[in-house]
Amino acid sequence: MLRKPFHARCDDRTRLSSLHPVAGDAGDWFPRDILEQFSLSAVGFDFFVNWSNYKLSDEYWVKRILSEEELSNVNDEILEGLIYACDSKEFVEDLARIPQGSVKYLIFRESTDWNNLDEGDFPILKVNINSEGRVDGFDRLNIYQLMEQIQFLSGGPVHVGGKGLIYSTSRLECYLSRTDSAWPGDVDLVLLDKEKNPFAIIEFKKHTLTEDIENHKFERYYSNGKDTRKYNRLAILKENMGNDIPLYILYYPTKEKFDYVLFEEATGGYGSLEAGNCYGLDLPTNKSEQTQFISNIVDIIKKEQYI
Repeated sequence: MLRKPFHARCDDRTRLSSLHPVAGDAGDWFPRDILEQFSLSAVGFDFFVNWSNYKLSDEYWVKRILSEEELSNVNDEILEGLIYACDSKEFVEDLARIPQGSVKYLIFRESTDWNNLDEGDFPILKVNINSEGRVDGFDRLNIYQLMEQIQFLSGGPVHVGGKGLIYSTSRLECYLSRTDSAWPGDVDLVLLDKEKNPFAIIEFKKHTLTEDIENHKFERYYSNGKDTRKYNRLAILKENMGNDIPLYILYYPTKEKFDYVLFEEATGGYGSLEAGNCYGLDLPTNKSEQTQFISNIVDIIKKEQYI
């Protein structure tokens, strides 16, 4: 059985990251059944920028955690069944149609002790997804091979600060964040239209403070260098998606005192992103409110892009 990674502290994986007590996490507000009412679907994945030439690398990664079963007795059919059961066949087919890259599922156990492996240990499965969303072979990787591939796709060594991550979605990412082969960043949501073409990119920005959300929007952290690389990565992805699709940031709270979110466009390109129009929306706390929330977001995107 596969499951999606969970966000928790690196030094104590039982300490999950904070969520709004009523609304939960932004990633839960865009379910497929509601998106389909608007002829949309959505995917999210990890992606690489080759920092030696500032180009998008040609692999999109999706990480999934395997339950404690052994990884030894698997084949394409078994892996495909596990992946579809976790994410749905439709999701994988949508992923496979994203332009400029091929999809790879990276599967591993959360319980692996990444500090105590040697070259004879192969705890990672790298699964190939073809253009039709079907499993098409897989490789077994040791940790050193994984790190080599990360560096190759990143155009060289890649670091995360001086001490690594405090929170992450897996023990593996925590471990790699303290090496020169940090796991790539992700795109939270790529909305796809009914033809499965990219419609918009939405980045989720969690607001964990009691201070007003308005004081902590992307321009503040883009200009001071803290999140510059993060947003420049998204600008490169956006440019490679074609059709000049828009990039938005959804600021959402974890404190119960807030009953709203902000939805702001980031205009411009690599190295020159600027804040565009910003909209306040009600915080969605149930299925009905999620439907209205998505309707409002679609209206904003269409209005901004004159669709």
